[in-house]
Amino acid sequence: MEILKEKCSITDLSRKLGVADHTLRYYEREFNLNIPRDSRGRRYYTENGINIMHQIKNMRDEGLSIKEIKKSFNSGYITDDLLPVVADSQESRLIEAEQSIDFSKLVDDFKNYLTINIKDEITASKEQILKEMLKTKLELGACMENNSRKVEMRLEKHFNDVDNAIGIWRKKKKSSLLKRIFNK
Repeated sequence: MEILKEKCSITDLSRKLGVADHTLRYYEREFNLNIPRDSRGRRYYTENGINIMHQIKNMRDEGLSIKEIKKSFNSGYITDDLLPVVADSQESRLIEAEQSIDFSKLVDDFKNYLTINIKDEITASKEQILKEMLKTKLELGACMENNSRKVEMRLEKHFNDVDNAIGIWRKKKKSSLLKRIFNK
């Protein structure tokens, strides 16, 4: 258990949380945290700031990405409400964040949220794909029918041309046969 002071410098907090100073500054930027500064411009973390940084660090340790933590932050899972503090004869001590925040419930809730959203996206995508397939099927059917009509028209024209040519050939042969018969 870490000793909680009324104020904590960035170096002290980074040592307590086991992260680098620049990591705390990164969290400050990413989560738009308003960390107070002393008269010389140095950051100091109050109990609320320490609490928030502790929660963020624990969520990162659980494997959540910054984006996922931001969603949790925006949905109220991370708050600046103080974690329970136990009085000590010398100073106050911070109870582990896992005792006040059920991270397994948070992860389960996030899994459920993802499952529902992914399922909805898959359903919507499936419906869109089916609509596109039906549209393509109708277009393909119309194209096939159009091409079939064109082929039928060409065949009909071809057969008419062949029939006319045969008719002309028969007339020629018939007339030449009669000429041969009567000429003899």
